[in-house]
Amino acid sequence: MGRSIGIGVLLVVLALLVGAIGLRLFLQRAGEDRLQPAEDVAIAALHGKLPPNAFLACPPDYCQAAGAAASPVLATDADRLYWALMRVVTAAPRVTVVRDDPQRRRIALIQRSAFFRFPDIILAEVVALGADRSSVALYSRARYGRYDFADNRQRVEDWLARLTAAAAR
Repeated sequence: MGRSIGIGVLLVVLALLVGAIGLRLFLQRAGEDRLQPAEDVAIAALHGKLPPNAFLACPPDYCQAAGAAASPVLATDADRLYWALMRVVTAAPRVTVVRDDPQRRRIALIQRSAFFRFPDIILAEVVALGADRSSVALYSRARYGRYDFADNRQRVEDWLARLTAAAAR
C-alpha cells in the first residue's frame, strides 16, 4: 500500500511539473508580446470600477475610473518627463515596449512575472499640466486571472517613486 501511495504522489508531482512547463511555454509565445485590440485603451477614457487585477494612478481631474490613486505633479515639462519615464520603465526586469509614441507621450508595455511569465499590460501617458508641470497616468493590469496579489499596485507605486526621483535630478 505504501508503495502505491508513493507512485501516486510521484505521478501527481510529474503531472504538475509537465503542466507548469507547458503553461510557461504557452505564455512565452510571440503573440503574448502584442496588445489585443481591447487592451489598447486611452487611460482618460477608462470609467467605472476597475477589475480586481488592475491598478490605476492619474493626475488630478484626468481619469474617470473609480478608485484611481493620485499621481504626483512634478516640476518638469511633459517631454522631459516622458523620457524620464522611458528610462524608468525600460530599466524594469522582463519589460517589453509594445508601443512607444513620443508625440502623444504614450507608452504601452508588457511585463512578465518571474517564474511562469504571466503577462501584465501597462499603459502610461504623460500629461502636461502647464509649461513646467506635468504628471503621468499609469494603468497596470493582469492579462489573465482575476486577482494579482497587489502586484499591479506595487508596480505602479514603485514606478511613480522612481519617476519622481528621476524627475528631481
